[in-house]
Amino acid sequence: MFNNLFLQNKKPCLNYIETHIVDHCNLKCNHCSHFCNLIDEEIYIDLKQFINDINTLASKIDIFHIRILGGEPLLNPNINCYLAAVRHAYPKAFISIVTNGILLPKMDDKFWETLKKLHISIDLTKYPILGNKFSEILDIIDDHDMQPGNIKLAKKFYESVNPKGDSDIKKSWGICGSKYSINLWHQKLYPCQNCYRYYYNKKYGTKMDLPPGADIYKLSGKEIVNFMKKYEKPFDACRFCLEQGIVHQWSNTKNESCK
Repeated sequence: MFNNLFLQNKKPCLNYIETHIVDHCNLKCNHCSHFCNLIDEEIYIDLKQFINDINTLASKIDIFHIRILGGEPLLNPNINCYLAAVRHAYPKAFISIVTNGILLPKMDDKFWETLKKLHISIDLTKYPILGNKFSEILDIIDDHDMQPGNIKLAKKFYESVNPKGDSDIKKSWGICGSKYSINLWHQKLYPCQNCYRYYYNKKYGTKMDLPPGADIYKLSGKEIVNFMKKYEKPFDACRFCLEQGIVHQWSNTKNESCK
């Protein structure tokens, strides 16, 4: 997860982080790991706060790879501004957006120009609902003289939540698929994506602990990196994750189409 933390007078460094620009989605995937299926309203990450957060983070630490996602990031009507903010803060980072591709046919020329100008790639998640339309999405990317980045097949989802909080943290951490997915969300860096468990608590009235978060405004760069390194092992909030994930075939809560 970490390269050298200090590279000849450079800032402390993280290999990889994820960040939302929108929390809701145009699909309602059962057992979504970001809990987007539990959100019934439009929730956009405030642009001004996002810019402050990413600039504050950039003033303290370097990052090699930043993935912009949600939720479905293409739902954000100001997506170009968010992309520009990340590239401005991290001019040398590898930056990609993660999308289900459904909205790519509707994106305007400005979006594609922004991607190419800022050297931002598109990572695709291929859901069964797309069917033969996925090849059309690939054609659209090709028509804009781009190549898709990582393509993930989403045929199965894993049920992982244990509201009782009685799991063995070593076992749940051991099988966790997101334990190195550091997430920037609302002024904090979290060691995994279960910060979005907030939406599960809100929906069902549970009181599951969120992962510990590093306040990027209060901590120095070295403190932020050391905080993340500290949680490269089981921690108390892991007790709210199942010791063994339950596999489910992908399904869409509201059976929405991909139009």
